[in-house]
Amino acid sequence: MKLNSKTLSSQVKEALLNMIKDMNFMDQLPSENKLASQFGVSRNTVREALKVLENQGLVILRHGIGTFVTRYNSDDNIRYNIAALDSTTKIISEHGYKPGTKSMKFDVRTANPIISKHLGSDDPLETLYIERVRTADSSPIVFVEDYIPCADGMIEDYTQNKYHSLFDFINQYSNVSFSSCSIHAVLSDKRLMDKLSLEEPEALLLLQQIHYSNTGVPVFYSDSYFLTEKLEFNIIRRFSE
Repeated sequence: MKLNSKTLSSQVKEALLNMIKDMNFMDQLPSENKLASQFGVSRNTVREALKVLENQGLVILRHGIGTFVTRYNSDDNIRYNIAALDSTTKIISEHGYKPGTKSMKFDVRTANPIISKHLGSDDPLETLYIERVRTADSSPIVFVEDYIPCADGMIEDYTQNKYHSLFDFINQYSNVSFSSCSIHAVLSDKRLMDKLSLEEPEALLLLQQIHYSNTGVPVFYSDSYFLTEKLEFNIIRRFSE
């Protein structure tokens, strides 16, 4: 089964999705070498496609052993491995939807004492505040509020350039390496209902994250309110040793 151009890794991912439809939980996929030969692509392309499926919680990669099916995504929900740190743009795109942004606004504001502390300051911190609703095929998925410590030229940069991903913007100033995340179930209030175009209060998944550089310096703080009926996070849990 040879594949044509498009994006080879995305085509391999689709082919693998068709393959695992008929497989059971913890069935093992063929080796990367066999899959590469079957699809007529490089092993790196297969590995890239498998990584996407792992991030979506559909397979688990066990180094030195193989790749195993964990579930099949049979509905239209967006599923993602919460242990992976990726942009919302990438998550939406990998599920075949068109990422978008609406209701965006930004300004310079002083963060409250708690957020300032999260960002490494004992004093009130001046930040670039950005709020926006991220969409998949124009349908709201998440409302996000970001607080970024101001740096020289940052405000002008964000004003003049259209960044599809906040990480693309942030990485102009400091590379994000990892985040500390706390997760809460919350009920949408009137403000969140308006932001997410809800007619009735709904349960939301709130991710409160402090993003750090590879040296452990706080880069920015975010509150992300996800619609649980449209996006599902998952993770493979293991016994601690």
